[in-house]
Amino acid sequence: MVQHGDVAGLSVADLLKKAWDSVDDAYETYRKYGRCHGFGVRKGDSGKDCDGKLVRYRFFCNRCLHGIATSKILGYMAGVAGGYSLFGFLKKDAYNYADKARWAKIVDGDANAALVYLEGKDDSDSMSVARYNMIADERLGNLIWADGASRSDYQYFGNVLVFDSTYRKNKYKRPVVIFFGVNNHKQTTIFGFGLLMDESVSLYRWMLENLLEVMCRKKPLVVIIDGDIAMIKAVKEVLPEAIHRLCAWHVERNVTSNMKDENLKVLFKRWLYSEMEIAEFEADWEDVLEEFGLKDSLWANQMHEKRKMWANAYLSDKFCAGFLTTSRCEGINAFVNKFSKSTHSILEMSQNLELAVREYRNKEILLQFNCIHTVPVMTTCLKSIESVAARVYTRHMFFMMKAEHLAKIPKPLVLKRWRLDAESLDKYVENWEESSERGYLLRHGALYSASQWLFFLG
Repeated sequence: MVQHGDVAGLSVADLLKKAWDSVDDAYETYRKYGRCHGFGVRKGDSGKDCDGKLVRYRFFCNRCLHGIATSKILGYMAGVAGGYSLFGFLKKDAYNYADKARWAKIVDGDANAALVYLEGKDDSDSMSVARYNMIADERLGNLIWADGASRSDYQYFGNVLVFDSTYRKNKYKRPVVIFFGVNNHKQTTIFGFGLLMDESVSLYRWMLENLLEVMCRKKPLVVIIDGDIAMIKAVKEVLPEAIHRLCAWHVERNVTSNMKDENLKVLFKRWLYSEMEIAEFEADWEDVLEEFGLKDSLWANQMHEKRKMWANAYLSDKFCAGFLTTSRCEGINAFVNKFSKSTHSILEMSQNLELAVREYRNKEILLQFNCIHTVPVMTTCLKSIESVAARVYTRHMFFMMKAEHLAKIPKPLVLKRWRLDAESLDKYVENWEESSERGYLLRHGALYSASQWLFFLG
């Protein structure tokens, strides 16, 4: 039997002659062989005989050429041949051939290429994860993925989890779920993505259960969602202990699409954002139903049933990491749209979403650099206290506490998640029996952050 460590010197012919005790052993061998030769490997389809014995198992690789445009290839060939006229074929023929070759390279189609790409990232990021299921005809059903840095960020900042399924920029018009939160700079940080067949309760449940597995079973304390009924039901089933809140941006859009009266829109904004007691809100609601004739309105009754998920009277004492306003949900939709097109395949979509994540991380590094290497203007007579606060907290939280003229610092601000060293491992003690995977993930995240910091500093 072949040993996993003895693959570097094997030829293709040698490898094809080998035998293994199990599919997992074969997969590990091919995976290590792929690492030695620069490509990723994923499990493919299998075949069994009439007795149910496994007789065939295919593995797929993602080795291919990247980054060279067809026009540049043709230009080089024209130079070698002595001109385009000496090709013996038209440029259009070459483009058609390249397009066919592109699809031939995608062995099982677009979905397979995306899976090979995402699983191939394991070569450079051992904590990157992609989970999926297959439906009839071995077609891709649902997919969820996150890289190591996103998984690590979730361990620190995943106490408030937001996910939005209104994003559909792909050629299949399938719902794409963006999982995100805010980091210690109160900046958007993306935890991962999901691609679903449809917006049913069962698929949302599948997505949430796999998200928890990917995130080492760490459960959020607050979940902010876009208001989809199936999503609400799935969240209540999988995360019953969490506080469930509707994204204010989506509530405003819902109100705008259902109510045309401007005065009513103003009232909803007041209920969404203003400080008020529950009794005051309920009294307001009854008055509005009477004034606008909404007592028999199905939409109004549904909104009232969900009031504990959107009315600030019920949520003002809950920690939501600043998701009271609408700008963050709206902003991430607008930002991600810059990197995507409605014609994108699953592969192209996943690659471009990765670019969006990189942009957010670059902004985070810039903020961290400014906090460490700049000094804010001190504006009080307590300069020693201000100086300590400036060194401990991120700049956003430092200025927010000063701007609010706080007589007493609220408990939500006295959290390590707002400190400059929020992702430090100094105070982290790992329980090897229960949390070894999480400990490994956190150390991986710390190493990744340190390496990015070194690249930034040059």
